[in-house]
Amino acid sequence: MILIVTVVLFIVVGALLASVAVISDGTLSRNQFIKLIVVFSIFLIFAIIVALRIAQNVIKEINSMNEFMQRQLDAIDSASKAKSQFLANMSHEVRTPINAILGMNEMIIRESSDEQIVEYATNVKQAGKALLAQVNSVLDYSKLEEGKMEIIQVEYDLATMINGFVTAVTTRAKSKGLRMDVNVDTNLPTTLFGDDVRLGQVINNLLTNAVKYTEVGVITLNIWEESRSDGAIDIGVSVQDTGIGIKPEDMEKLSASFTRIEEERNRNIEGTGLGIPIVIEILKLMGSDLKVESVYGQGSTFSFVIRQGIINDEPLGDYRKRVKRSYMRRNKYTYPSMPTANIIVVDDYEMNLVVAKNLMKVYDFIPDLAESGPESLSRIEEKHYDIIFMDHMMPDMDGIETLEILKKRQMIDESTAVIALTANAIAGAKDFYISKGFNDYLTKPIDAEALEQVLTKYVPAEKIVKKSISDLKNNKSLTSNDDERKALIKIFVSTIQETAKNLDSLLEAEDIKNYTIKVHGLKSTARLIGEMSISSKAEALEKAGNENDWDYIKSHHKELIREYLSLENSYKEVKETKKTLNPGELKDAIYSIIEMASVCDYTSTEMVLDSLDEYAMPENVESEMKHVRELLQKLDYEGVVESAKKMLNNGGN
Repeated sequence: MILIVTVVLFIVVGALLASVAVISDGTLSRNQFIKLIVVFSIFLIFAIIVALRIAQNVIKEINSMNEFMQRQLDAIDSASKAKSQFLANMSHEVRTPINAILGMNEMIIRESSDEQIVEYATNVKQAGKALLAQVNSVLDYSKLEEGKMEIIQVEYDLATMINGFVTAVTTRAKSKGLRMDVNVDTNLPTTLFGDDVRLGQVINNLLTNAVKYTEVGVITLNIWEESRSDGAIDIGVSVQDTGIGIKPEDMEKLSASFTRIEEERNRNIEGTGLGIPIVIEILKLMGSDLKVESVYGQGSTFSFVIRQGIINDEPLGDYRKRVKRSYMRRNKYTYPSMPTANIIVVDDYEMNLVVAKNLMKVYDFIPDLAESGPESLSRIEEKHYDIIFMDHMMPDMDGIETLEILKKRQMIDESTAVIALTANAIAGAKDFYISKGFNDYLTKPIDAEALEQVLTKYVPAEKIVKKSISDLKNNKSLTSNDDERKALIKIFVSTIQETAKNLDSLLEAEDIKNYTIKVHGLKSTARLIGEMSISSKAEALEKAGNENDWDYIKSHHKELIREYLSLENSYKEVKETKKTLNPGELKDAIYSIIEMASVCDYTSTEMVLDSLDEYAMPENVESEMKHVRELLQKLDYEGVVESAKKMLNNGGN
């Protein structure tokens, strides 16, 4: 169209130029030239009109074509979304009866004394879990397509995660006559921060794939340390098999969904063809990528490197022995009693002292308590202690300054262990506190199992005696002394006005050091009773204080105080009507839910939820628990586990 208009204009302009040339030679008179110009002008206008009409028609056709293409694209997009939704819906619909079958089957295994029935039921369990894994693959694929796959990072035990997928895959490998070799770097940290569910899924998929495509030989899993820095570690993982291998021309097919390499040759191998594509996409979400090396007819190696945060860098050692020790601790018949242990807890918040005292009661001793650095110095001068639990952040004289004085004055020796207490569970914390002279550290709220490990490690062995677990039964259950729980709330409520005034005064005086310490303490105590909104706001102000950001503090201080003061009435009216559950116990309960739901144990999971109904909890946690119960009633055990893990990640502990 543009070409036509150009040609017409070129002809007209050419004719005009020719006319000018003619008149300049005297061939045409002036009147004749004017007439010629008029004729050419009319012709030009006509040509432009024709060209515009052609252009309009062409544009109309282009627009029509664009609209058609857009409709086609919308239809394709709609069909794709419908397909993804269908896959997701069908996956959920199919999982419900499978979970019901597995749940009922689990009851048969637990309750039947007939060996033959148990054997049959065990076979049903294995087959059911294999079927469920395939359905879950389809669901994961639909989540990835819709961009709904979430990476949920939590603190997790590395040995437990490894043991989970190794146990499952080893059984399957042995049933095919394959050998399973597992090599885990003993220097890896024991506790990491990341999405253990998705990481475990990735490794499990790779191992399962290796078993599927290997008929003779060995499956080898290697997990090692690549490097570490800034409180994080790069972990290398490889899965090697002696299977059929992959042809070079088939490498590109690995990432194709619902596609299997050499379909004709592998037609008898079970699976959806989603394992590797899901692995690739999950690794992308986690900032990693999958590498593949293969020799056709000899085998393949799949590997990746993943970065995880370090929570506890104590060397892992033999992961099998660590898991066994952990299991024995959970199922032990004795507990450590320390009636002659001398312990002191130093913390400027009364609530933290009450919690520590109640946690230590179960070991048959009552610790001494001090509310400040100077008070602790007086007590330590008069008495020898086996362990000093020292809060880091205290006003006037913090934990580090107090420890420096203790050592400078030679008030303690190597027979006294000093354990830092901190609400900041950051990577590299242990190294930091050890560099400051502490022996170890505990995070607040104090975890009961972590406390027991510290006590048994640092209290002299001659002061520890073993007692029957039955003596401890009432102390460690969820039905702890209600009066003690109410005492925590009363302490919290009684200090609201005073703490708010102190914070206002410190802000007015621009005393950023003590303001930061005070909001640090509020962060800890609010978290202790489950008030995560207050805790988060206090944490943000603490961070601003550490960065000397007065602008942020001044603009957000009133918001914190307003919400903090509003708790006074709400706790008086509501919180004391039910027993209260401290965060450590809530965390234990959530872990119990995860553990029971993971093995499709409906009855035990329901019992934990029923026990929790007796306790007052923050609104958001109560809502999540209600959702967990709904998922359990639908027999959606995977949903129960995912929701429980989200609660841990969102501060449910």
